[in-house]
Amino acid sequence: MKNLLFITILMFSIVTAGAQEKKTRKQKRAEHEAILVEQTQNLVSGQAWQFDAAQMIPSKGRSRILTTAYNVTLKDGKVDSYLPFFGVAYSASYGGSDSPMVFEAPVEEYSLADGKKGGYIIKFKAKNKNDLLDFTFIISSNGSTSLGVSSTNRQHISYYGDLVPIEEKEDN
Repeated sequence: MKNLLFITILMFSIVTAGAQEKKTRKQKRAEHEAILVEQTQNLVSGQAWQFDAAQMIPSKGRSRILTTAYNVTLKDGKVDSYLPFFGVAYSASYGGSDSPMVFEAPVEEYSLADGKKGGYIIKFKAKNKNDLLDFTFIISSNGSTSLGVSSTNRQHISYYGDLVPIEEKEDN
């Protein structure tokens, strides 16, 4: 009888400990989500952030997972874009092999609007060597971001990734 009571108490304590573990995981997830929401809000309101691209989706063709660190940085009214481009070019410079998505330029016509479920929509234009590019960032409240880039000389292209604080570049 004592053994049965002991086993019952032991089983109850194991079940209770497991339930508490799940509860703390949910709490940790909720805390992490709250931190991401606050970070995203601060980055967007400060107009200084970096978009880290993880996937590229051309208008035609298959999507590609990006294994190299590609990003777009917005700071002090300037955009620093380092993204790949796959797609059709309607007009391109002769012998040019540079990506049209690698450039630094001042931001024009910047606008910020509220998106769905606490997110944001940021739009702006920038000029590279030969083209005017329209950037549209759709940012969720936790920092997940999609970027659509339209151009007068090239097909539309989309990227997916995250909005993060700006990484400081190392000077070698």
